Amino acid sequence: MGFLDKAKSAMDQAVASVDGALTSATTGAGSKQAEPYLRDLGVLAYLEATGRPPADIEEQRARCNQALYQIESQAPFNLAMTSLAPPPPAAATPPPPPGAASAPAADPGAGAPPPAPGTVAPPPAPGTVAPPPPPGTVAPPPPSGA
Repeated sequence: MGFLDKAKSAMDQAVASVDGALTSATTGAGSKQAEPYLRDLGVLAYLEATGRPPADIEEQRARCNQALYQIESQAPFNLAMTSLAPPPPAAATPPPPPGAASAPAADPGAGAPPPAPGTVAPPPAPGTVAPPPPPGTVAPPPPSGA
């Protein structure tokens, strides 16, 4: 058996070991015990949101919460949302919520806004050329040949 074959075998064993550890960490005994109580809490929340709560909703909610507190004190369990896709890794800023007012996108060719009437624009930075004045602010040159 060559060196590369031995390295590949060792890598495969390490990957299998890590996969096993991750699986047991996310689906341990605590998660399996907690699952029915978490589902029951979800059902209670749904029934309440749709206007159909059971008469003993507070007692059922307290029973589920008490069982979950007891399970969690013995072993942590996975509380990750399973119906949502995980966020993309390169998400810099979250999108605004639906219906939120968004700021208008800046026009890259617009440049800086014009100064207020009666104010003097600051001088251009050293080594830069000042932009031409807006049309209509400078008198046109006299006609030639007149």
